[in-house]
Amino acid sequence: MFKIARADSISGIGAQVQGLEVPDLDVISHYCRIEAFEANLATGVFQLGPAARYHHQLPDQGEFGLYNLVKCYDDEYRNHVLELYELAAMRPSSFCFSTTIMHTDGSQIPIMCIGESSNFTEDGNGAINGVFVFPKFKLLDKAPPITQ
Repeated sequence: MFKIARADSISGIGAQVQGLEVPDLDVISHYCRIEAFEANLATGVFQLGPAARYHHQLPDQGEFGLYNLVKCYDDEYRNHVLELYELAAMRPSSFCFSTTIMHTDGSQIPIMCIGESSNFTEDGNGAINGVFVFPKFKLLDKAPPITQ
């Protein structure tokens, strides 16, 4: 899944739908970890939390750019993700994608990202803000088949 939309074509970003209850964070945290991220478009530097750094196989300290972030993504989908970030960096947009992170030990972890770009100025400043969603399981490289 790779989606991007112009900010002016989206209604109700962040709006709470009437009649729906706020999700139970204890239930959500049982199944996944959600962590915010930010990218400064003037510098190209990403700021990630500890879970995102761990899953993306990045050091605990230091700055890094887009290539460092996506190099662990499944080869088949990496270019789609790069294209989404590039489009979001050109104009205010909202986007989402899901792919798989390939770990060096052969395990894999699904990842979902939801974000938006904003705060554009004449001098190239702007930001991309969003969240990564990581399930609390890994896929084994050679998982046994499911039998019924």
